[in-house]
Amino acid sequence: MTTSVNRSAQAEETVISRHLTSEGTVVWTRDTEGRPRMTLYPHSPGARPRTTIAGGTARDGGRLR
Repeated sequence: MTTSVNRSAQAEETVISRHLTSEGTVVWTRDTEGRPRMTLYPHSPGARPRTTIAGGTARDGGRLR
């Protein structure tokens, strides 16, 4: 099953998978050009979602280690 999400700052994306982890909910999507993207929506109150684009670049400016 795939669904689409529309974020104001991003192009429309297709949800590939969604699952729970010990840290929060992970959602894998593909943008209109086919690039995969992983977003972690933390369980912690007040924590902001963290998006990682394929290739290891974190959306908050950091680099995955």
